[in-house]
Amino acid sequence: MSLEVNPRILAVMYHYVRDRAGTEMARVRGLEASAFGEQLDCLCRRFEPITWPMLFAWRRGEADLPRESLLLTFDDGLADHIEVVAPALEMRGLRGVFFVPAQILESGHMLGVHQIHILQARIGDDVLAGEIKTWLGTHCPEIDWFARVDSDQARLIYHYESDDRALLKYLLAFILPAEMRSQMIEEIFDERIGNSRAFSEEWYMNWDDVVTLSAAGHTIGGHGYAHEPLLTLSPQDQFLELSRSGAQLRQVLGPESRPMSYPFGSVDQEVARRCEDVGFVHGFTTQADWILAGSNAHLLGRVDTIEVDAFLERQEACTLH
Repeated sequence: MSLEVNPRILAVMYHYVRDRAGTEMARVRGLEASAFGEQLDCLCRRFEPITWPMLFAWRRGEADLPRESLLLTFDDGLADHIEVVAPALEMRGLRGVFFVPAQILESGHMLGVHQIHILQARIGDDVLAGEIKTWLGTHCPEIDWFARVDSDQARLIYHYESDDRALLKYLLAFILPAEMRSQMIEEIFDERIGNSRAFSEEWYMNWDDVVTLSAAGHTIGGHGYAHEPLLTLSPQDQFLELSRSGAQLRQVLGPESRPMSYPFGSVDQEVARRCEDVGFVHGFTTQADWILAGSNAHLLGRVDTIEVDAFLERQEACTLH
């Protein structure tokens, strides 16, 4: 292992990891377990895996890292992570960072983003869009919410989706007021799928799972409280989202320093400052970039699993030229 003072770190971001082909959830976007294992093996042949405590020590000037380092991160507190991801990492002697939204652990309430994924998988985008238009037309007929969607921004954020799905996801995540969206999705989910709390028990990890991961040497980080895009909230609500997340992790897991992953990658300099103010020592974005010595500790880059190959190819091309 070649250690350097100025390495570059590739942080890879994962969400769903499970074999869903042939099931009613086949349309939930994610990695098959075999593809996940293959990508881990490929990345580990090129990079030296590190843990978040190693990254933290390096950022503090207390240690060096391998010249080409790899950090594995997993968002959303999904059951996939304890049932599929953790065994795959254990088999390879790897450790990851698991970013968990506090609300799913505290209340058992299902996050709206995942209710939407399930609805898309079960009833399809067109039917869901129709349900949403009907609900909004009934409850808020004076506003054309769909007309407020910035199509360019939607395609930029959800570039891996079709145009129609990108516009729908942008409407739900960034345009509709949080309370309205939550009420609407909960009602549609109850009517079309069933009780969301029953689904939540199968969809997410619980506190026992989180404690198990922590005891095995994985890092548990914050991912907001209710997984809201922080830039859509007032400064006071941003602070509350971040502080509630940190307080709950400290209460259950102890006072150790921890990182944060911004839900939806929704962050600016002010949000990053609030993240630091409430006690998170690192903040991870969804901006595809290396982590370098000069990187802002609360605006650290990550590369999505589906973009890793293209990202590395671009970097090689830049190096060659």
